[in-house]
Amino acid sequence: MALGIAKNDDEARRYFPHGTSHHIGLDVHDTNLNGPFKANMVITVEPGIYIPEGSPCDKKWWGIAVRIEDDVLITENGPVVLSAEAPRTSDAIEALMKKTSPLGHLELPDLD
Repeated sequence: MALGIAKNDDEARRYFPHGTSHHIGLDVHDTNLNGPFKANMVITVEPGIYIPEGSPCDKKWWGIAVRIEDDVLITENGPVVLSAEAPRTSDAIEALMKKTSPLGHLELPDLD
């Protein structure tokens, strides 16, 4: 709200259409964040903002879409951010995308 994109929480939800976190387990989006965290649970922490063209905010914000996702292992000694080494800046992400994939030589079997 300090940036002037939204005036209140209801307006902010327009640009933040999903939750902040969910479990990762047998199903990618396992549910049940209602109980206490227990050791060996893995959750995401994924804030995001999406401002489409034509939104009722200053045009300078239109077209912005940013989502940062971390995967966090809950342990007896506290959380461990499994994605801590992932690139965080646009420069670091672009540099990584220019690298050759270590899986580039992998040939998938014919599934027909």
